[in-house]
Amino acid sequence: MMTAGRTGLAIVVVLLFRNLNAAAAEKVAPPVRTFLNLSYKSGCKACLLDLALPAKQPGPLPVIVVIHGGGWIEGDKSSFTSDKLGVPGNVVDFARMGFAAATINYRMSREAPYPAALDDCRAAIRWLRAHAAEYELDAGRIGAYGNSAGGHLALLLALAEDPADRGKPIDQSSRVQAAASDSGPIDLGADYRRGTLRAVIDGFMGGPPAGDRAAQYERASPSHYVSSQGPPLLFIYGELDTQVGVETADRFVTALAEAGRKDVTYLRLAHVNHCPHSLQRVPFVKDAVDQFFVRTLRPH
Repeated sequence: MMTAGRTGLAIVVVLLFRNLNAAAAEKVAPPVRTFLNLSYKSGCKACLLDLALPAKQPGPLPVIVVIHGGGWIEGDKSSFTSDKLGVPGNVVDFARMGFAAATINYRMSREAPYPAALDDCRAAIRWLRAHAAEYELDAGRIGAYGNSAGGHLALLLALAEDPADRGKPIDQSSRVQAAASDSGPIDLGADYRRGTLRAVIDGFMGGPPAGDRAAQYERASPSHYVSSQGPPLLFIYGELDTQVGVETADRFVTALAEAGRKDVTYLRLAHVNHCPHSLQRVPFVKDAVDQFFVRTLRPH
């Protein structure tokens, strides 16, 4: 009885300290302003974003755009907006670090297949640049982070040329200056053949990689864009990923290195499944993501 009582007391004390620590952390957390459901593309009901800004820090602020996953068929920006969910990559957490952070909705593949989702993401980047003065944003320092399907789109924002950029002024570009992918598909053809994502890739691309569509699969794959030039990239992949083959990340990172790419960070995690950051929540990965954006987007 005495041992049980002491153990129970110890548990109560630990819980008490945890609650006190949580309350203290909540008191010192920097205040954040949020703007919800801002329309970034006319004529598109899905094209809304939530924006979080530090309440007291003057701009211009570097921007992180968070793109949700869900196989291009589901998901919502709200999963990265509330500061009570504890989801890594939360825009409120990024705002408390001194960034402006936006999380976006985009058209799902059941409504419109590729390149609709990418076009929407590009429109969101342009909208942020067009409204940089209004929200005190640094239009020249925008990064993208996404998990799963969102990671795929974040990489394409960093790698693929946007035909609409040609002839446009720089403040309307959809290019980002850094991108981080938490298990985003890299080679759509390889993942289609692997089979685990075949149905969602088929829906996203509007059919299998055959005939004329084979070339579109290439253009929609980050692995297609191997170059010595480009913004810093962060790859986070689990060795035991049952959806996205880690070998596709291995091959792409190797190809980038052989091409002479200078700023590529690859976290290849053993014994970890899909989305080590946002779903598996491997503790040290949050610091790696935070510091990646601090290093690549903040002025030095």
